[in-house]
Amino acid sequence: MILASSMIFIFLLVNIIGTNSLRRIFIDGDGSGHYAYLPSLIIYNTLDFTEVFEFEKTQRPPDYMGHYFHKHGEIYINKYTSGIALLQLPFFIVGYLLSLLFGLTPDGYNIIFQYCSALSALFWVGVGLIYLVRFLGTYGIDKKFSWIMSVITLLGTNLFFYTFVQPSFSHAYSFSIITIFIYHIRNVFIDYSRSGIVISAFLFGIILLIRPANLLVLCALPFLSGSFKNLFGTLRQKILTFDFLFAILAFVIAVSPQLIINYLQTGSLIIYGYKGEGFYFTDPQVINFLFSYKKGWFVYTPLFFLLVPGVVYLWKSQTKFTFFSFITFFAVIVYVFSSWWNWYYGDSFGMRPMVDYYAIFILIIALFLYNTCKTWVKNLGFVIIALTILLNLIQSYQYAIGIIHPDSMTKKAYWHVFLDVDKVNAKTISCGDEAFFGSLSKKPFFQTSNQIEKRDKNWSNPHYSSLEYSFSDSLSIKQSPKFIYSPSYRYFINDSLTGYDNIYVRFNSMYLEEVKNSALKAVFVVDISDTTGKNVFYKSFKLKDIPDDIVDEWQKGSIGFKLPEITPDMEYIKLYIWNVDKQSYYLDDLEIKLYTYDYN
Repeated sequence: MILASSMIFIFLLVNIIGTNSLRRIFIDGDGSGHYAYLPSLIIYNTLDFTEVFEFEKTQRPPDYMGHYFHKHGEIYINKYTSGIALLQLPFFIVGYLLSLLFGLTPDGYNIIFQYCSALSALFWVGVGLIYLVRFLGTYGIDKKFSWIMSVITLLGTNLFFYTFVQPSFSHAYSFSIITIFIYHIRNVFIDYSRSGIVISAFLFGIILLIRPANLLVLCALPFLSGSFKNLFGTLRQKILTFDFLFAILAFVIAVSPQLIINYLQTGSLIIYGYKGEGFYFTDPQVINFLFSYKKGWFVYTPLFFLLVPGVVYLWKSQTKFTFFSFITFFAVIVYVFSSWWNWYYGDSFGMRPMVDYYAIFILIIALFLYNTCKTWVKNLGFVIIALTILLNLIQSYQYAIGIIHPDSMTKKAYWHVFLDVDKVNAKTISCGDEAFFGSLSKKPFFQTSNQIEKRDKNWSNPHYSSLEYSFSDSLSIKQSPKFIYSPSYRYFINDSLTGYDNIYVRFNSMYLEEVKNSALKAVFVVDISDTTGKNVFYKSFKLKDIPDDIVDEWQKGSIGFKLPEITPDMEYIKLYIWNVDKQSYYLDDLEIKLYTYDYN
């Protein structure tokens, strides 16, 4: 009861009291894809996600492309598996009944469904924290200390963010189910039982149903066993008693919902839903994954620097088998996760795939702090923990209000906004180039430039050129409150490009500011119109990457981005720079290049 009350209080503090308004959207980002099974099956009574996709398009900005839906024949399928939806199902039913009771359309997305989805994450994280306490207890850590470490896990890591700020993402659920799984499998190694094996196998199936990549949890089994003797003795016991047959049955039951869905949709039991995505196993971004300012795990969750003395403790005080099995497990998951094509995992706070395994990492820190005989070491450890909790809460707030950019932080940007909680500075950091899976063609299939004095065909005519400054030749464009749009380029789409979903654009321009940061709100714009003149895609990117003190000096603005799939109704792509804040600055040498990229 204390845990439930505390979590609800934190939730209200973060999402209602802290924002001074009633937050209305929780089902967002990747979480929308995980959740989409429920409205599709229960509201629309179909395994074709077309209706959900069309509904979401009405609720999203013009650049929404539904990246988790893919065309398969005549229907849309979901690249995510259905595990999260199954865990959310009881709360979805409550939301459906409450919607009827209060006279709201039960569309799966009204405000009641939004809050029911958020409460689902609170519930499962609460269960996960309870099992974390039990799991730590299997290593001889007393209940009080285990609860302290459990609270530290919630407040001192980005589990806090994925519980209270972005609760529809998979990681809060994966944390919970993996923690329950490792508790049960740990007990199997301690005191073998058929029921323990069956429960563990079922939970492993749910883990895969939530996020298939988390089959990597199996790499933790040697560490959890404690010794070769326990590991192989347990495997031998399963084989001799034929308990593995019961385990297989439990596993199949757990994953059967997805197998049935796949078969009904495509005629195949197993499909690979991540179209155009994959791993670069020969080029893992390990250093970036752990230490970069963009998303580095240790940068945004510094609590886990305490793994260093924790691992030293394992070496000195535990068996060498325990030490090497943990190091192997850690190395495998870091290698695999850092090999994903988008190693920083898009818009997210910190290194989110690591959240799923926090119970194991916290165990290492807890063993070190609990068993150390030196009081000063323990006190220093908790001082560090207190500071990292404070930093985590500040950085979570910074991300939530837009001070920390969701995918494009740099060293310069990180220290520019370090500990800054002023909402005035929200969204001052620009996004970087959009990532893609594959190899970019060496040469663009189209390019054009506008040097003001001379320009290629299809550029609009600049009526407001200036002799005051120039980067090349003698003229530039002066953006001002009167002239807020740069010369624009219209690229008329050739029919031969219909169906292309792998076009990448690079848009560059030089800019100069006479007044500090006068171009800070200026944006590159891509605007696609159909044959009727209707806008079908629109997206903007900031010209200037970060506030600075540079004046009277030419700087380069640049952005790379993906275009949506080219459809027959698309007529032209319009590209230009928009002076949103109506300030004065200069532009020169606009350049546009169009490439294709090949999926690896």
